Amino acid sequence: MKKPFIFDLKTYAKENNIPIIQDEGLDFILQLIKDNNYKSVLEIGSAIGYSAINIALANTKVITIERDYFMYEKTLENIKLAEVESLVFPIYGDALSVDVSGKFDLIFIDAAKAQYIKFFEKFQKNLNEDGIIVCDNLDFHNLDPNKVSRNTRQLLKKIDKFKQYLKDHEQFDTKIYHIGDGISVSRRRKI
Repeated sequence: MKKPFIFDLKTYAKENNIPIIQDEGLDFILQLIKDNNYKSVLEIGSAIGYSAINIALANTKVITIERDYFMYEKTLENIKLAEVESLVFPIYGDALSVDVSGKFDLIFIDAAKAQYIKFFEKFQKNLNEDGIIVCDNLDFHNLDPNKVSRNTRQLLKKIDKFKQYLKDHEQFDTKIYHIGDGISVSRRRKI
């Protein structure tokens, strides 16, 4: 793995307006993986493979789902360039239509924000007993709902609804960290 490649990938994302996880958020997730010795991650939303590649560099297996064919192809290309093909396994398709078997230490949701509740409900069955579900973009750039378009305001309402869903969830305890663009960490409640 060539270290400058990650920087090049980040530059490519910025130049092409491709949303990738912020540095602070990525560092936070990588620390969670290290501290808990997690070995398997299911990622919902690959984009160009930036976070999956970084997670793989922590010697962690990643299955990542991407519905945009161009992004999926770019992820395949970047995984090869990063030399992490033995750890990152992309799936092309809409995560709500894709069936994934197996259990994971960490499920990382970073896809269509309006679908977060559906993603959470669908994939919680794939979580190991002591695993966590991490969701990104819960602060959504700290946008003021009064200063954005109607569509963005609707999206902000859906993100708020998801945060309330996490708060009220009977099976999971969730903490929201104002790191990067806002990250939630959900753990199963101990019975």
